Amino acid sequence: MRGRRAGPLGGRRSPPAGRGGLLLALALLALTGCQPYVRVSTPTREAYQPLEGFAVRMNFMPRKPNADEGKKIYDARCAVCHGPDGRGDGSMAEQLTAPEKNPYTDFLSLFRIHPKSEPLPSRPARFNNLDQMRLNAPFALFETIARGRPHTAMPGFQHPAYGAVDGGEPRLSDQQIWDVLFWEWSRTTSRERLAQGRRIYNQMCASCHGVQGDGNGPEAARIREQVWTWARGVGPGIFTDRDWMAYRKPTELYQKIAEGVQRRGVELMPAYASRLSPDQIWTVVEYLWTFVYTPPQDLR
Repeated sequence: MRGRRAGPLGGRRSPPAGRGGLLLALALLALTGCQPYVRVSTPTREAYQPLEGFAVRMNFMPRKPNADEGKKIYDARCAVCHGPDGRGDGSMAEQLTAPEKNPYTDFLSLFRIHPKSEPLPSRPARFNNLDQMRLNAPFALFETIARGRPHTAMPGFQHPAYGAVDGGEPRLSDQQIWDVLFWEWSRTTSRERLAQGRRIYNQMCASCHGVQGDGNGPEAARIREQVWTWARGVGPGIFTDRDWMAYRKPTELYQKIAEGVQRRGVELMPAYASRLSPDQIWTVVEYLWTFVYTPPQDLR
């Protein structure tokens, strides 16, 4: 039997690189051909039919919040800081401080320098501050009331977060927090603005969204063909869906009204920026929240 020829260093000569690469490629091709064939397809369904498991109600607000009920709690627990009308001018407002939150002393403490200084002031929120309130969703306020704001004077009235002041007893229930925050929410509007928003809504929006905001307007069938949630009375554009509205910022609702809504090339809602002034759009946005909560007596 003849032996293999030795290489330059006395070892056996290895197969040419090209032959090894060809053998590897053939092996991979053979393995690929042996793989089972899988057909990937999606069953056809109507546009309004949801995927299985995606139609779950969150049920954050089982009862419609009542701002007048919230005001009773607000007067007892919140007005001392935020003021009787939510303007941040309560009797304790000027004395509030932010414990353990001073960037200057915190920085020096890294070098083991501990100067004595006064704690920084902690100003209570003003609920008539439109810039602040329009950039917040109701659920963000719920979290703030329940958990507090760490390293500020804002306490948590349900389950204080780490670093937050304890609001004390009695703890507020979920429904009490919703009632309180929507009384605070009502400070962003007035009776006159809600009346104007109602007029515009009934004239330009109710035909689809319904007079009650429940998506049962005379022209709503067209939208139900495109948006499956409308057939179930939940989701975008159903203003009585309190769970959906809890996560909406007023700026988001404003944008939808101003720019309109399109889906798959179909116009679901026209843009109103050319037909309504910015302030008129804001009155509509303010009115939409009355489908979520019962406004206080001074706004009815």
